[in-house]
Amino acid sequence: MFRRPPNLFPAAISPIFLLALCRPLLPPFAIAYSMPPKHPTHLPLSSVLSGCVDASLRGCEVIRSYAPSLAGKGAVAAGSGNVLKEAGDVKSVMTAADLAAQRCILSALRATFGPGLSIVGEEEEDDEEDASYADDVVPLRMDLLPEVPSDDETVALADLTIFVDPLDGTREFVEGRVGNVACLIGVAAGDGRAVAGAVGVPFPGGAVEEERNCAIDTTLPPRTYYGLVGDDAPSSVHGVHPPEAGALDGGFSSGSGDDGDLVVLTGDSSDPVLRGATERALSNVPGGGRARRELVGGTASKLLTTARRDGGNVLSILHFKTSLWDTCATEALLASMGGRVTDHFGSPICHRPGRVGGVGDGNVWGVVASGPGEVASKAHSELCLSARADPVAVGSVLGTWMGSDADSCEGAQAVDVSRDLDGSPLTREWLEQQVGAQSGALRGYSVPDEAAARMMMSNGCRIALDWDGDVPDVPATLFYKRIVMSDLGHARAKLKAAPHKLTRDVRSYQVECNFLTSDACKSLVDEAGVRINRVYGSDLRPVTGTEPREQIQSRFAILLEDFNSAEGWEQEWLLQEDSAREALGVFARMHAYFWNGSEFWTKDGGRLGEEMEHLVWPNGGYMQPQLQGEAQLEKVAEGWTARLPSIIDELKAVPNLEGVDLEGIGERVQRLAKVVGRRAHPFAPGVGESEYYRQYRTFIHGDPKQANIFLRRNGGGGMDVGLIDFQWSGFGLAATDVAHNIAASLHGSCLSKEEELLDHYYASLSEALVEFGAASSKADVEERVFPRSIFQSQYDTAMMDICRMVFAYAWARLKLETEPTAASLNRNSYNKSIENVLWLVSRCSALLEKREDEWLE
Repeated sequence: MFRRPPNLFPAAISPIFLLALCRPLLPPFAIAYSMPPKHPTHLPLSSVLSGCVDASLRGCEVIRSYAPSLAGKGAVAAGSGNVLKEAGDVKSVMTAADLAAQRCILSALRATFGPGLSIVGEEEEDDEEDASYADDVVPLRMDLLPEVPSDDETVALADLTIFVDPLDGTREFVEGRVGNVACLIGVAAGDGRAVAGAVGVPFPGGAVEEERNCAIDTTLPPRTYYGLVGDDAPSSVHGVHPPEAGALDGGFSSGSGDDGDLVVLTGDSSDPVLRGATERALSNVPGGGRARRELVGGTASKLLTTARRDGGNVLSILHFKTSLWDTCATEALLASMGGRVTDHFGSPICHRPGRVGGVGDGNVWGVVASGPGEVASKAHSELCLSARADPVAVGSVLGTWMGSDADSCEGAQAVDVSRDLDGSPLTREWLEQQVGAQSGALRGYSVPDEAAARMMMSNGCRIALDWDGDVPDVPATLFYKRIVMSDLGHARAKLKAAPHKLTRDVRSYQVECNFLTSDACKSLVDEAGVRINRVYGSDLRPVTGTEPREQIQSRFAILLEDFNSAEGWEQEWLLQEDSAREALGVFARMHAYFWNGSEFWTKDGGRLGEEMEHLVWPNGGYMQPQLQGEAQLEKVAEGWTARLPSIIDELKAVPNLEGVDLEGIGERVQRLAKVVGRRAHPFAPGVGESEYYRQYRTFIHGDPKQANIFLRRNGGGGMDVGLIDFQWSGFGLAATDVAHNIAASLHGSCLSKEEELLDHYYASLSEALVEFGAASSKADVEERVFPRSIFQSQYDTAMMDICRMVFAYAWARLKLETEPTAASLNRNSYNKSIENVLWLVSRCSALLEKREDEWLE
């Protein structure tokens, strides 16, 4: 039995009429056809979106039914059923239309998808009323969008959250500016990404921002703009329903924009941060174009205009009081068209209900949106960068979390990176807990942008801590590493092109944290003196599902010891000879400490060794075929042929390559690829080479490039070495680590010292093998444990395996430079130095002449 909620409906509108509006206007056969199974557990995302489009159209009809009550009312009329959520703030008005539309939408969603669906609505709910109202509701249609591919991602409904804003632009609604009103239903994945959205427009004939109480053209039916966000741009879909409401071109064209010009949409807020942002956006147009400002009321109205404007060069700056139900649907629509939505500082908005940080579902860090146009996209990035460099913006918006140092940093701050995994700024309280300081000891922190790293596979920033006086045993700085897989374009590309690499990457972050927090690592630091950055705290949220589409929702945060320049630590663009020698000496100690037969394996009754077996990769090394993908072994010749023309002239000038068939090198390396891959990485599951190589088995870093090496000159004239980034660490051959280090790290000026560096490493390893009990003497090392000739043979094999990987994969990103740049620090030497390119090809040619027949046997 339907029960009428008190004071909900205008006297002229009956509940039975509203219930009828919640039913699709379809012939009986269509209704029967569209009804899904009772409470499905999994559906294609396109079907969920279709249901949201249907629900938004029903909500629009409810809103339209209240339109006659607007005539002559003005703002918040007495007796209209309108109330203020915040006393005295007309912008917080809530109408009976809001409540009725939400009740209609929620009951339809629950009737279709079941009571277990997570729904976050703007208005307060009465579960008892919802339950009774939902008894007689026709389920939503799943077939409204035939143009959307039906073979898209199938999702578990339990992993989704539906955000509902039944009537966005309530103030505009009661003031008669009905063209600014929208009904929003957004779909967020478990990781907080807005993946689908329906933006219903109940009054498509109402002009945006015209006079109040404008006439309404009731002959135009409601329409809903929708977007589905794919893994990459081509797989995203957007459109408008019903189709007759406007073709795609017409439906997404609300005006025109001159090429190179920028339209900046804002509200009428007097907030100083928003005023400053607007001024910067208008005065700094990328490419030197013109800019103009337009006032538009309503969050959805701004973002829908951003999506629909011809040319896509629209930038919207929103206030600090929007909520997740305002941005979920609209972000999905914009993203499906190539646009973007972030907070005021450039951080993605995480649509997760009940986020930590005391902010609930509010977008308290502001909202900036841009259309797909190139000018708008660049303006968006530059505006967010300027906000991070604005002490007023950082201090007033983020001061609650950052404390005293929020506005004290010179230059920009990486406040887009210093977020927890739910998108909230790191708090002083959390940092205190991680380093073991007492509550209230940390006055504040800053995150200088110059020390931040925004990379393909992770983001990181240095956190400078402002302690209250002389607090003992606390660090002055920390390094924070944050990985939200779905936010990383590189990860999304892998989901489409190489899903096995996405699975690999998720595992790599678990491996890093496992090792860095292990007793084995602590033992290495304490007993072998190897400097590895300590883990102060972590938040690991791997998704353990077997499907890459599930795993991309994984996220990780690690708070690490910082090798800070203020304490003398530095990195080199490429390693000079003295730095290379010191680094190889440290790797030698690490290899010897974990060498097969060393004392480590009997420590604590073998407990540490047993734990170690399960913490890291069974075969370490970023370059190994099983982690790169076996298909890469068949692409060596293709990659070599593609790169050769750009370096052929330089290669012909190398004396060591005179008379060499350069065109044939790729084919020759490809013939060896499987053999050298197995021998350089013999402990990978299923390789079948491990029995012989087990006597040489040790723990390797796996990615010992110069970007993972910190250096500090000490008072005694020596040099300290610190190691970071153990994502690819695991068991392997020491020579494989050494070859990787030399090929990826050395400055061109010391490539000629390769043999001397190998001798230095071997001498350091021999000494350490004796120290850690794997050998009785240096003679024992040479005669039994690890003869120099065996080391050379394994090194040669590993170097040829590196050539395989570089030719087939790495050189696709080759960018030659003549001098150091901060941007290229993380790029390997063979991708940035012509000297290293020529050296690697020379070494490859020499190795082919020396050992090709042996490898082919």
